[in-house]
Amino acid sequence: MKNGKQLSIFDIQLSPPSENDIPHIMQTTAKQQEPPKENRELCPYRIPTVEEIIKDFQNAATAYSAGKIFEDTIACGAIAVSNAVDFTKYDEREERYKQIMSGYRAEEQRKLPELFAKVFALLSSVVYDDGAFNDYLGEIFMRLNIANDKVGQVFTPFHIAELMARVTVGENAKTVQNEILSICDPCCGSGVMSLAALETLQNRGVNYARNVFIECSDIDIRCVYMAYLQLSLAGVPAIIKHQNTLTNEIWDVWKTPAFVMQYTRFYQYDN
Repeated sequence: MKNGKQLSIFDIQLSPPSENDIPHIMQTTAKQQEPPKENRELCPYRIPTVEEIIKDFQNAATAYSAGKIFEDTIACGAIAVSNAVDFTKYDEREERYKQIMSGYRAEEQRKLPELFAKVFALLSSVVYDDGAFNDYLGEIFMRLNIANDKVGQVFTPFHIAELMARVTVGENAKTVQNEILSICDPCCGSGVMSLAALETLQNRGVNYARNVFIECSDIDIRCVYMAYLQLSLAGVPAIIKHQNTLTNEIWDVWKTPAFVMQYTRFYQYDN
């Protein structure tokens, strides 16, 4: 915590923004009467919109569909984040990264990191003053029409998840001293329910980066990647499992950087 604000271990520094780069959500209003900018933790880079990112994926779709490019981008992005902290899975995930990238030409290989940079910027913006929780990847996923219709894969809209979280999480929900609140999110999809719960807890004064642990699981590896990225870049201690929740068969386990870096605090959840 710094000045009472939530921080992420992924507070990267990009090129200083120009005046034209400051997004609308960061503009103050007279009613808010916020403190001067120099005393606020404004995001140091321009935050792209969901519409902009969707358009970028669609424009990148030449030899491949926008859906495939999105899936490979989030897969490589999740591997890159994981391999920065979880060395127990490094070799096999690095091999998977190389396998995905080998399917693209050189110019296309350069495009995927550029696309992920915008995804990274949007997802990590939640930790700044004007950042807001939202199911950004879930929305992009559905709007690119790559959901699995055969199994009825339809993600819950974030505003519905918000309502459910406010009803489920008690009004007096808070933590004392070193208490940890744990959340289980089976069949997590893109992580929308967990994100809504985090928003509710944060609004009630809970420091989720220290006092919340989330365990998610999903049978669709694309959902695992999305939930992992959204929770990782928000600085949430979490474990996301590629798992059949009904049979309890587990194929892989993804641990967020906040979990790995606070392992001595959350190790009891590593089973």
